[in-house]
Amino acid sequence: MAKAKLILCDSNVLFDYFRGVPVMVQELEELGFDRLCISVISEAEMYVGMKRSERRKTTETINKFNVIGLDTEISRHLLNLTWEHYAKRPGIADMIIAGTALSYPVELFTFNKKDFDFVEGIKFYRPKYQHAYGPEQI
Repeated sequence: MAKAKLILCDSNVLFDYFRGVPVMVQELEELGFDRLCISVISEAEMYVGMKRSERRKTTETINKFNVIGLDTEISRHLLNLTWEHYAKRPGIADMIIAGTALSYPVELFTFNKKDFDFVEGIKFYRPKYQHAYGPEQI
């Protein structure tokens, strides 16, 4: 039996899960958290956006995911991508996530595909359930 692919969740996916968006909760729970990863940058974005009253829920949410930290290969991809695509003014967080997607055997689950379309080699995850963002963004 083939091993299930790992899914790297972009920050927007993580935020929707945290907010309890029903289709996102269903999607991620069916995939299984043993397959789900986030970049350390997504973890940091959660901390920056949390309210004091959300500390426990934030920690519990993040602990469900496998967190991928920065390493030499991700850093190399980050620098290459920002150098190659400087004219597009890519976001550093997006390029860290792109570098992570290129460094690990994952499919990227995002609702902002346009932020990554110019990066060759990224494999995108197609969600099973329809989301409010619409198929053109996924």
